[in-house]
Amino acid sequence: MPIERRIVFLLDLLQDVSILRPLIRLAALDLRLPVHLLISHRFMERDAQGLWREEVEEIARDTGAATHVFNSEWEAFQLLQTGSGALISSSETDLSVHAINHGVFCVAPPSYLRITVQHGFECVGFLQNHEHDLAHGRNVTFAADVICGWSNASTLTAMPASQRGKLYVSGPPAVLQMPERIVKAGHARLPVVCENLHSVRFRASGNFQVPFMDIFFGFCSTLAGSGEQVALRPHPAGQYFAMQNIALPANVEVENRPAYKVDFGAYELGISAPSSVLIDMLLARIPVAVWRDEMGVMDTSHYAGLPMISSLADWLAFRDDVATQREALLQTQAAFLKRLGMPTEAADVRTRFLRLMANCPGIRGSAQTTAPATTFRRAMFVANALIPTLQLSFLKPFMPLREAGQLEWIIATEQELKEQFGSKLRSTAACAALIKRFDEFLPDILVFCRYSGPHSAELVAHARARGVPTILHIDDDLLNVPIELGKAKFDMHNHPARLKSVGHLLNHTDLVYASTFPLERRFRHLGVTTPISVGEIYCSGSVLNPAEERPVMRIGYMGFDHAHDFEIVVPAIIRYLDRYPEATFSLFGSIPKPAAFDRFGDRFVLVPPVRDYAEFMTYFASLNWDIGICPLAPTPFNDVKANTKWVEYTSVGAAVIASRDTVYNACSADGCGILAETEQEWFEALEALTQDPRARFEQVRRAQERLLHSYSVPQLRRQVLDIFREATKLHSAGPVGLSEAV
Repeated sequence: MPIERRIVFLLDLLQDVSILRPLIRLAALDLRLPVHLLISHRFMERDAQGLWREEVEEIARDTGAATHVFNSEWEAFQLLQTGSGALISSSETDLSVHAINHGVFCVAPPSYLRITVQHGFECVGFLQNHEHDLAHGRNVTFAADVICGWSNASTLTAMPASQRGKLYVSGPPAVLQMPERIVKAGHARLPVVCENLHSVRFRASGNFQVPFMDIFFGFCSTLAGSGEQVALRPHPAGQYFAMQNIALPANVEVENRPAYKVDFGAYELGISAPSSVLIDMLLARIPVAVWRDEMGVMDTSHYAGLPMISSLADWLAFRDDVATQREALLQTQAAFLKRLGMPTEAADVRTRFLRLMANCPGIRGSAQTTAPATTFRRAMFVANALIPTLQLSFLKPFMPLREAGQLEWIIATEQELKEQFGSKLRSTAACAALIKRFDEFLPDILVFCRYSGPHSAELVAHARARGVPTILHIDDDLLNVPIELGKAKFDMHNHPARLKSVGHLLNHTDLVYASTFPLERRFRHLGVTTPISVGEIYCSGSVLNPAEERPVMRIGYMGFDHAHDFEIVVPAIIRYLDRYPEATFSLFGSIPKPAAFDRFGDRFVLVPPVRDYAEFMTYFASLNWDIGICPLAPTPFNDVKANTKWVEYTSVGAAVIASRDTVYNACSADGCGILAETEQEWFEALEALTQDPRARFEQVRRAQERLLHSYSVPQLRRQVLDIFREATKLHSAGPVGLSEAV
């Protein structure tokens, strides 16, 4: 039987899921290695409600991981013996509570590098508190070959000398899966109280469960008096309140999801006894307080520097402090995190774990481990809004990759920032929110799509510092937007801050991806020295309505804010409607109806814009236009335009008439479109296609053949991926190579 190079994860305790989930995703989605999840029978027994089995099933679906339940060390050995690579656990020591994973590590074939990951801030064998010492002693050891610690050896004071040579400083895995913000500004922010009452900390030096519960109930009662709610987060494994059947106050909302699905940043403040959840809340930048018993028996020394609270009066006083001294509290917390010397930058932690897994003896040299350096699994797009350019240039061609699980993306927009920060759109806080989205997602490529909004310079610098290539995709000369597009657009695009943002991106991204060669020449003339790449395709299409021979009844123009272009053809269209009383004309988009068409009544149809591109094309096809017109006024701005309308008209089965000596010359050649310039030529073209439906059919048929041959969606997808690769080569810093020695 062939030996499979793989990464195997052991799941025994319920909390193993939260620690190992981001590493499972790295192994499967970044390294593209086969992943196996070995699940102990005890895990299944502990998960009485099935909540964690659902999480494991979701992880397996997302990553393609194979799952196996084992009942003994022998069964685990049999599953392991056909492979080599890495065997990873987050609950493996010589303590009885970790006996299952420890036993599997002891019998694992030598073809595996055995890795234990620190599963909490205070963790047996790594950093123990007094209660840990009383319960477990100070000589906790590991069967692992490598033990991944959250911080360096000087901080991990409980690690025996015999184990220190195994230490690999990885940082906490939790920073790799910080959730997206789920509560919008303006919503009520609740205090969250986290309980871990099952912990040895509450029992080893005394029974502290009752006083904690009494204070919690008093806190809830006080807030209920003013109609306020309190969130309670049980420990994922302990579930003390549920297990003890304790009735909760009516104003308590239970947050029982895994930590990686909880947006702690949406809460007003956090209160917890000493626990790793405090670190989660610190990283989410909310004020936190550490609960300890009033006599100070409980060991809280590892949290020195954070607010300590005991009595109900302390809890309420802390909440008052949050209201009046929030920023001061957050600064104190930042200083506490800095003193820990713990890697907390997501990009840094990600690289540390990737290096470790990719360089396991059973994996090193595998062709698959080079995947992160040459492929793109995560893309971050930055745009002013969910604009059509973004949808047709990237989301449309990449959708099949996303549906196949081969590409993930996030979109950050100026519009979203404005909704969240309002008039403080350009503030440091807004910039930090944008940077946070980058760090939480950790893209392989950063694409600015027609972006002219704030914080472009900071985001480019941040990406460069983390080895992520940057691209500006641009399809208009945004440095010279003319008044003909309307005063509102003119004022917006020519605002000094927007011009500065576009100028910075043109000159500081790794690559400018321009829509047309004339646009490339325009930017060169303007002094841009950044490498510029131009693809053969700007807009791709597929045949939605095949060519059909039929009487010509419906003609139309589709456009947004281009009234000056449409004006070119108004006289010819009026002549045409007078000549052919059965015909109708549609204006699809945001251009207002010219008064000259009032006399045609319902023969002139205004079709409002559809902003979602996929929905737009579906609706466009339903209109069944026979002819679509593409007028372009002779302006410098139009000289660099793309042939988008020809592609879209051809897709929906409409014959194209377009302005001569423009971008439409090439695509309309060989009978795939008619070119016109004067009023007479526009009218004659409309009349010719109307009088000869067969000629119209043949023109559409030829155009659709060209569409499939030269403007297909797969072609655009390959082109954009080539652009991504080119940007990666040009990126001066380059990503950290995974082949470097651990």
